[in-house]
Amino acid sequence: MTPEYILRKSLCRKPSDRKGWQQTAQSYIENLNYAGEYAEPGYDNPRKGILFSNWNYFPGKVTKILEKYGYSIGWEDEWSTCDGCGRAVRTSPDSYGWQPSCVMNDGGTRCIDCLDEIYIESLENQPTRAVNLHRFDPAAFGYTKLEGDFESGWHPGQNDKPAEIYARLHPTHTRLLFVVDDVGQFDMRFSIWEKAGALTD
Repeated sequence: MTPEYILRKSLCRKPSDRKGWQQTAQSYIENLNYAGEYAEPGYDNPRKGILFSNWNYFPGKVTKILEKYGYSIGWEDEWSTCDGCGRAVRTSPDSYGWQPSCVMNDGGTRCIDCLDEIYIESLENQPTRAVNLHRFDPAAFGYTKLEGDFESGWHPGQNDKPAEIYARLHPTHTRLLFVVDDVGQFDMRFSIWEKAGALTD
């Protein structure tokens, strides 16, 4: 029994007051998004994969049936899939301390495991930009930590300025990378890393 079959059976219920709801629900069924596993940390992989849709068009008992069959349920405006490995990545915060585990840009969506060196290098020597990814390890890309424990936020003393840090270090360090280490509701902590050698062509 496929998820599409289960969802179509739910359309036989009493019509909603919302005009055209069945046609819209049918469109969501035809464009049901799927991922076999999570790339997002903190989630256990379900037996049959993850389904993404706008579940407002389906009764709650239908999603419970799908979960019973071994699927996890996600909202399509909060999740996407990595263009590299096809696994599920969260695109909408679920807490004040949340950091993304993917990058979304003109090149598509890439989870942290599918990021390439070219993207990371594109952020070098830019004090107004930083790598902001959960469980990102700059050392895996050949960077060495220069300084850390910087803070920026609303609380007293959280006034470290990336531009000033960059101006101080760049005369003697040519390839610098800012990395956001963690975030809170009103603040963030960051560090600066460097890489030896020339940039990749």
